[in-house]
Order: sequence, then structure tokens, then C-alpha cells
Amino acid sequence: MPTDSLSLASTAQAGRQITPLISVSGFHGKARCLAAELRNSALHCVGHMPGRYFRGSLYRMFGVKLAWGARIAPGCWVLGGPSRISVGEGSVINRGVVLDGRFPLTIGENVSISIQTIILTLEHDLSAADFRAVGAPVVIGDRAFIGARAIVLPGITIGEGAAVAAGGVVSRDVPPYAIVAGVPARVIGSRSRNLTYRF
Repeated sequence: MPTDSLSLASTAQAGRQITPLISVSGFHGKARCLAAELRNSALHCVGHMPGRYFRGSLYRMFGVKLAWGARIAPGCWVLGGPSRISVGEGSVINRGVVLDGRFPLTIGENVSISIQTIILTLEHDLSAADFRAVGAPVVIGDRAFIGARAIVLPGITIGEGAAVAAGGVVSRDVPPYAIVAGVPARVIGSRSRNLTYRF
């Protein structure tokens, strides 16, 4: 399936708004798929460029809305439409993180995303007979923290100041300042509501 597909009307699934996708067939569909593959290959190369300012400038050229004080470490993967990814001031995206831009992905200010985290905006509908792809936007609030190798599924909002423990699988929204852990991630504690740190 092409990484950029046409969306249909939204449907509800597991309490989230999920938009099913259809692929475009024929010559135009194949050309679109090829263009997306070329763009994704170029973005993969950008992810291995030295120098955070140079790398950041290249991501901006591809359409990522990357604040000047935000950092994307080497080795990250940007999937789908880079123009649908927004990273706020002071946020730090560490090595090996997957940022899925096939639907909007909004990362607030002073967010810390640890190594090898996967943030998805598209998945397959396991209950559908045609195993169709469905997607929804992901929003990560200011000063949120996501631990190493956590997975954030489509349609999730992680509230301001919330924290996801390493290895957690976030399948439902995380309230502001909550600490969640596990598979699926559940609330296990809370953070201070007076967070003032900046990166």
C-alpha cells in the first residue's frame, strides 16, 4: 500500500476516531508509490547526516515543522508525509526513533523521546475482513517523556507532562502528568504539575 493514500470518512474503533485508507491503483497509483519510496529513501539518508543543524535544515526542506531549538538525533526514521510532522521548541528526539507522518503527528515543546521509540499514526484493522489500513493523528503534549522502546499507537493523545515508561505500549490516551507503564500501558503514578525544565 502506498505510504500516502486517500482517506475515507472516519469511523470509531476502540473509542478513537480512525480513518480507513484506500490505495490508488493503476499508473497514477504506481507513480505515487514510487515517488513516496524515493522520498522515504532520501529521508532515511537525511537521518544519517552529521551535524544536528544541517540535519534539521534538511528535514525542514522536506516539510517537517521542526522548531529551531528542537533536535532530531541521527538514525531516526521519518515515514510517510514529513509535512504532517510537527516538533516543538526544545524537544529532543533520540536515536532510532520512528516518526510516522502518514497522519498528523504533533510533538509539543520540551518533549523528550528516548531511543528506539515508535510513534505510529497508521495500523491495520485486525477485525476487518480486508485487513485494511486505518490511521489517526497522534498528539504529544508539552514536557511529556517517552521512555526507550515504547510504542505509541494511532489516535493517541499523551497529555502535558505525562510520562511513558520504557517498553510501554500506549493504546489509549494518557492524562496530563500521569505516569504509565506496561503492555498495554496503565497509569502507575503521577508527575509534579510544576514542571519547569527546558532542553
